[in-house]
Amino acid sequence: MSRSIRSFVAAFLTSALILTQAAPAFATTTMGSVENEPNAVPVLIDAVILRPVGLMMTAVGAVGFCLVAPFMAITRPTDLGKPFNALVVAPARYTWVDRLGYH
Repeated sequence: MSRSIRSFVAAFLTSALILTQAAPAFATTTMGSVENEPNAVPVLIDAVILRPVGLMMTAVGAVGFCLVAPFMAITRPTDLGKPFNALVVAPARYTWVDRLGYH
């Protein structure tokens, strides 16, 4: 990796770490209470980018579950719900049930 790419990656990771640590300070309002309603930007990002990704992950998870289900049914039939919940139900719940902007 060239030196400029390494320095860019280091600067990016450092700024991401700083912003991650400072995020709780940005979450409070001037009165000190946590904001309950999302603003327009997270709702727009959630609706335009994250929900289609959730829909794709639901489809990919369904295919993955179809591949895993026969092996789980043979080896551990009582645990068949665990991969179904993780691969299909969780992305589907995020895509169609959860409210916009609350993630």
